[in-house]
Amino acid sequence: MLFFIGQVFPYIAVAVFLLGLVWRVRSWLKVPVPFQITLFPAPHSLTGRVTAVGKEMLLFSSLRRGDDGLWFWAWLMHITLAMIIAGHIVGIYYLTHQFTLIGLTEAASSQVSAFLGAVAGVGFFMALIVLLYRRMAIPEVKRLSDPADYFELCLLLTIVITGMHMRTVSEVNLPVIREYLGSLMMLRPVPIPQEWIFVSHFFLVNVLMLYFPFSKLIHMAGFIVNRAMLVEAAPSYPTGEEHSHGGISRDARVSKGGAQL
Repeated sequence: MLFFIGQVFPYIAVAVFLLGLVWRVRSWLKVPVPFQITLFPAPHSLTGRVTAVGKEMLLFSSLRRGDDGLWFWAWLMHITLAMIIAGHIVGIYYLTHQFTLIGLTEAASSQVSAFLGAVAGVGFFMALIVLLYRRMAIPEVKRLSDPADYFELCLLLTIVITGMHMRTVSEVNLPVIREYLGSLMMLRPVPIPQEWIFVSHFFLVNVLMLYFPFSKLIHMAGFIVNRAMLVEAAPSYPTGEEHSHGGISRDARVSKGGAQL
């Protein structure tokens, strides 16, 4: 069982995640759009459009205009999730010594890394709890929710709980975990570290990756496609002068054709 969880399942999860993500985005891009849906005023340059999409991705401005309460917790969830992902990548690679790059000692770097990781984990946990509460307590939201919504929030909660458990209760051997994850990336997997909390956390993360392309969580990718359509270059329409010139030329062509007949 550990062989499957540690040396087979991760590759299945990554393959399904990547292929499913490409398939979903490709299917969105193939849907015909009969007319542009640009929101005015729209940026005129490519830099302006990229900036508009980036600003919306960072601040969730459109959601804030609709519901301040939902905006804060949704924003907190996404920001802390980004911190957690970045922290995992950098922290595991440098074994929590990444802040030595800016002059801190190894001990101070580990303390700062632990503090930021704890803040991100607690923030993510609180945001998930509030969003789950909203789905159960607010009649309008509860009526629009389906089992998949609850499953996704509960799956994320179990992942963050097992992750916080590793940080606060059961200290794991980080160098061994780094060696294991490196072996997966090099396609030469070694046996998974036999620490039950890490195995549980890692298995749940792979379940999330496997489920992601077929869930509502893929709105993260759909957001970029949607916002790009909303800020794309506005269509250019003929001016009154161009329209009148076009009308004269068409009349002239009709008259000429009639004379030839």
